[in-house]
Amino acid sequence: MAVIGIDLGTTNSLAAYWKDGKAQLISDENGNVLLPSVVGYVEGEGYLVGSQAKERLITHPNDTAASFKRFMGTAKEYEMGGRTYTPMELSAMVLERIRRNAEYFLKEEIEEAIITVPAYFNDKQRSDTKKAARIAGLKAERLINEPSAAALAYRMQYGQEDKSLLVFDFGGGTLDLSYVECFDNVIEIIAVAGDNHLGGDDIDCLTEAWFLRESGLGEAVGIKLSGGGAGAGQQLSPELEARVRKLSEEAKCALESQAEAEMKLEIGNKVYSAVLNEEILFEICMPLFIRMKELFLHVLEDADSRVSEIDDLIMVGGSSRLKVVRRFLTELLGKEPVVLGETDKVVALGAGVYAGIRQRKEEIRDMLLTDVCPFTLGIGVAGRVNAAGNILCPMIERNSTLPASRRDRFVTTHDYQKAIDVKIYQGEEYYVDNNVFLGKLTIDVPQKPAGMAWIEVQFTYDINGILHVAVISETGERRQILLSNQALSEEELARYEKEMEKVMLPPIQQPENQEILQRLFACYENATGEKREYIAGMIGRFTYGMNSGRKRQVKDAAAEAAAWLEMLESQRDMWEEMLFDGELKAEKPEL
Repeated sequence: MAVIGIDLGTTNSLAAYWKDGKAQLISDENGNVLLPSVVGYVEGEGYLVGSQAKERLITHPNDTAASFKRFMGTAKEYEMGGRTYTPMELSAMVLERIRRNAEYFLKEEIEEAIITVPAYFNDKQRSDTKKAARIAGLKAERLINEPSAAALAYRMQYGQEDKSLLVFDFGGGTLDLSYVECFDNVIEIIAVAGDNHLGGDDIDCLTEAWFLRESGLGEAVGIKLSGGGAGAGQQLSPELEARVRKLSEEAKCALESQAEAEMKLEIGNKVYSAVLNEEILFEICMPLFIRMKELFLHVLEDADSRVSEIDDLIMVGGSSRLKVVRRFLTELLGKEPVVLGETDKVVALGAGVYAGIRQRKEEIRDMLLTDVCPFTLGIGVAGRVNAAGNILCPMIERNSTLPASRRDRFVTTHDYQKAIDVKIYQGEEYYVDNNVFLGKLTIDVPQKPAGMAWIEVQFTYDINGILHVAVISETGERRQILLSNQALSEEELARYEKEMEKVMLPPIQQPENQEILQRLFACYENATGEKREYIAGMIGRFTYGMNSGRKRQVKDAAAEAAAWLEMLESQRDMWEEMLFDGELKAEKPEL
């Protein structure tokens, strides 16, 4: 049975697998690798998925759904064929078609699917993606972030040179930015930022509003448009909205190969037209560019980096191929972006690489892809006096390298409390009620005056998106919960709990690093003066690197300390040999 990687996209979806030392795309019976993420209903025939459904967007907009990925994890519903569907159910239809295409192409059943998601998908969105996979008959234990998949594809194409990358993943419905460090066989995600409602669809929406205003069509149908006009299409009839939206998308794409594009729409006996060029489109997109710039500042700040430290800007996603987008990025960053072939296929190819890693294919079995926690995980605690409610106390900060673990102590806030409720949240907001509630644990505590009884809370978050929360009372009582975006059997729960015990050990407490630290301490104890100060600095650099949360810094810190200790011990051995041989002719070497 095969393992495949799937890019479940807003506009198109596709799959890849690993064969003959590279990731290869999977095509359907007609040789097409792109499957439009569109679902339609035909009376008497049932449901259509893909190109046939997309063709009905204009003629039957009320019985066709598209761009539903933008609303994954929400309560939004689509009505077709006399019933309603959630974005998760519609996504399941797309995934089911991909599974059937893959089984036809590979001539075998699909054992497992690696599915890519926007880096900024929250727990509910990731959970719904996994539910969609299960409905489609796919086992999807692992979701990977789309920019992470793109970094894998880049690494396979451009070799093993150490580089710092910024991945710009701009699709039909979402924008993700990821700061990535590549070294040895490791691809380490340092920081992510994104917007789940910023994509090529938004360019179409703004272009549509511009056309309605410039052509006079908006006024003719009774729509008043101001400068931006975003969302104007929602005021049109479904049929007219579909026609104008398609016209806007075609004009946007036409500018990739020609200087201008005439937008023309005939309604009744009147023709409404306007001419779009690159300068106009660039101005139209400025509100989106401003939002993009904010995300760049956000990810660079979280990565503690700057533009000058970026080796390559990697363009990913169908919408990133637009000239106006590349022009904006070149002006913003002062460097030309790197385009990896067809940008709408890069994520799928990266997912195909990861499918090979999952199968432990010989040529890539040692490649390691790390990821980060996209949102802060924490618990609700009592706020300051007169606060409007409980506030979020972060336990695992956003952009912490996974797996991650942290423990902290908390005390009671009321006299003679009998128990403490530990409520778990995901998000960045100050007040807990504005974040995503994940779960709750309740534990008994000794009845003491406020601030005297205590509990310890430990958060451990693994690479599969499973959060283990343990609460220990001062009495020794323990409560724990596993929060996962997938359904787990009792056997799987037990396995993950055992794996979590390994994750709870931070790098500095791992045996090999503890050995280095103890050797440094011994050197410090035996030294004096300037040498002692130098060793103290070495200890400081080592512990800082170990606690940095970055695999590259952990590796470099361990390598530096180990090399220095080896050099020191080599010099000491030479000195001792001279002493015992009675050949004390040279000066004592500097240690």
